[in-house]
Amino acid sequence: MQRALILAIVLAAASAHAGPSQDFESAKDYFRKKDCSSASRLLKDVLYPRERIADRDSLFEARAMLGACFADDGDREEAKTEFERALQLKPRESLDPMFYSDRARRLFDDTKADIENRGKKDEEIRKLQEQREALEKYRDSLRVYKQNLYAVNFTPFGFGQLQNGHTLKAALFGSGQLLTLGTSAGIWFYLVGKYGIRSDQVAVEDGPFVRRLQQLEIASGLAFLGLYTWSVIDSLRHYEPQTRVEGDDELLDKALNEKAAPKPKTSLLERIHISPMITPTGLGIGIGWEN
Repeated sequence: MQRALILAIVLAAASAHAGPSQDFESAKDYFRKKDCSSASRLLKDVLYPRERIADRDSLFEARAMLGACFADDGDREEAKTEFERALQLKPRESLDPMFYSDRARRLFDDTKADIENRGKKDEEIRKLQEQREALEKYRDSLRVYKQNLYAVNFTPFGFGQLQNGHTLKAALFGSGQLLTLGTSAGIWFYLVGKYGIRSDQVAVEDGPFVRRLQQLEIASGLAFLGLYTWSVIDSLRHYEPQTRVEGDDELLDKALNEKAAPKPKTSLLERIHISPMITPTGLGIGIGWEN
């Protein structure tokens, strides 16, 4: 009796200290017998909280069996989690129809398809990101210059400053010149309309008033000429034949299209094509012209 008790204790201790390989084999045997409850318990002990199987094939099989048990119990999310971890080990593996249920194999295949689709989407996103980064680098490398016309320096109303990029100066010169020129021209038109070109129809009592208007007309005209001269000098001082501008998407598309477009054939030699040809009387030379 005492020997039997000691033997039972030894067998129980040996069973309690069974290694992960023995647990895996026992779980596999339970799974083959459709006893998922016992198989899941042993598989969880082998896989959690840390994996205790070093062999890659066995580890894949343990994950696949645990996922199959979840699938057969109707727990799709837990099953897909285990199947994904199994497929990380062997992405192209399939489940044996003699060992796994149809439900488990369908969910496994669906999980594999989901992983492949995610991989394709990730690859597309990566390629788009690389293209975007390449376009940004190409845009940064672009040197776009605007051609500035020298004659614009002599135009009134601040166009010279506007061409040089001095918008505040352009607004000040433009408004000042418009005000002074408008005042001078307005007074001139008023006097011409009321008293004639030579103002020889001015009544005696209107003389002082007309004289003041004429003085204001001349003063505003001189002020316009002064502002205009100042604006020309300022524009010439800051004039540059070319100024660099920031490349935007429109300029980038234009540059890419020009880069991809074939160079037009403009010379006479490029448009003429000469090739041998057979004639009824012998050999000859054919000459073609490309528009």
